[in-house]
Amino acid sequence: MMKFYLKISVSVIVILLALLFFVYPAAVITHMLLDSRLRNEGQSSLLPFWFQSAAGRYSSWADTYRESNYAVGLDHYDVAPTEWPMFGSAFWLVAADDLHVQERIDASCGKVRESIDKAAQIIADPVTGSWVKEKWGESYLERENVFYRMLIILGLSSYENITGNQQYHTLMSEQRESLAKELEESEFCVKDDYPGECYSSDVLWSVAAIQRASRLDNTNHNALVHKLMANFDGALKSVEGLPAFQVDARTGQLQQGARGCGNSGILSFAAELDEEVAQRWYQAHVRNFWKDTGWAAGFTELPLGSRDSFADVDSGPVFFEFGSVASAFGIGAARSVGRIDHAAPLTMQAVACSWPIPFGFLLPGAMGYAAVESWSLGVTDFSSL
Repeated sequence: MMKFYLKISVSVIVILLALLFFVYPAAVITHMLLDSRLRNEGQSSLLPFWFQSAAGRYSSWADTYRESNYAVGLDHYDVAPTEWPMFGSAFWLVAADDLHVQERIDASCGKVRESIDKAAQIIADPVTGSWVKEKWGESYLERENVFYRMLIILGLSSYENITGNQQYHTLMSEQRESLAKELEESEFCVKDDYPGECYSSDVLWSVAAIQRASRLDNTNHNALVHKLMANFDGALKSVEGLPAFQVDARTGQLQQGARGCGNSGILSFAAELDEEVAQRWYQAHVRNFWKDTGWAAGFTELPLGSRDSFADVDSGPVFFEFGSVASAFGIGAARSVGRIDHAAPLTMQAVACSWPIPFGFLLPGAMGYAAVESWSLGVTDFSSL
């Protein structure tokens, strides 16, 4: 009798595992293939469900993160545990804002509202920025430090846009005004993220964030936008016809040419600043980085024909030249310029490669947990699919 019950128990466990890890993913991928909204608009009809189901997980992680003072004592050179909480929280708010404006979710109440309240708390909390204080000192909110200050402006402007709550308005506006002034007064319209490190995508995102936040104050920074785009389309442009990945903020010297992850990141926001230039940059991105083998399509990390094999923390894993970050951010880049023919297959591939299960996306979730003890941050970027 015991052997009989043991066999039954094992059978039940095997069936459950099969349902969770094989049948469910197959059903999701089949749905994606038949999803008319994805084919027509480049955005899956499952997106609101994915986002709302992740809200509780994000809130739980956020509580633990703040209560444990996780950010204190981290090595400021350790990229994932320092940057991901801030970066992931800002993009959680941006995605919530976008879905709220589309009326696909109501982010003003329920579990989603709880999650965006906690995301704003993490962004505004000085403890979160412990690593940039080590790099910039006590003046970390007063000069350069573009990446961190950009995320403050971007995340908190989305929060206020959703809720109408102005509790962070002073912080957001002060950062908007001071960073905009710094950028506009610099010769090439760029400043460092970290001392000696200036990345074009972060600078462009910061200007897009500044423009978004300025609307909440009924103003604009059009002159800054014009100067930035002129420099990125001129002095700071690489041979591929796209902004260089990394430059020297003081001299304007190009330090790294265009890369797939940087191009896709830039193009996710460039159309907000200049649609004509963004269309031209996207064409250059496709010409130099788009690869279609018949069995897979996506953006490479290095220009087509490059013999180098390269991957780092910015590119994410690179397989057969396809950059994971270049292709994931490429979804937003493609949608921003109306290339649904690219956005749809990139989304299908991203979901399939991420192994969807009822508790989120298995592979990015596991990577997030391994890097920062947060399943939710590993899947946060998928909220914008």
